[in-house]
Amino acid sequence: MTLRAGRYITFRIARLDFAIPADCVRRIYPIQERDLVRIPIIDLRAKLGLPHASQGRETYVIAVEVEERVVGFIVDRLCGVVKARERDFNLGKLCVSGRPREVLDPKRLIP
Repeated sequence: MTLRAGRYITFRIARLDFAIPADCVRRIYPIQERDLVRIPIIDLRAKLGLPHASQGRETYVIAVEVEERVVGFIVDRLCGVVKARERDFNLGKLCVSGRPREVLDPKRLIP
């Protein structure tokens, strides 16, 4: 994935900060509503090999569309939307608002 200027959704999993391009995000909803939505759900904690922990009060599902498929990613905490410039990327991380965030490529996360 080419890191480029634009809007990114930022979130936390296992106390680590991540970002995903906003242009592929179709919907964000609280984990409690996941039974109402009929899309496959991927636990990013397990997918990324991060330590298991109980889900917090702020757990969300980020529904993304990649190549005409919609999949939901479970995240521990939604942080917000940031607007990134080309110079905000360093060594594959998005550095905005003082926090480096690993940018995830949704295409690589979907089996």
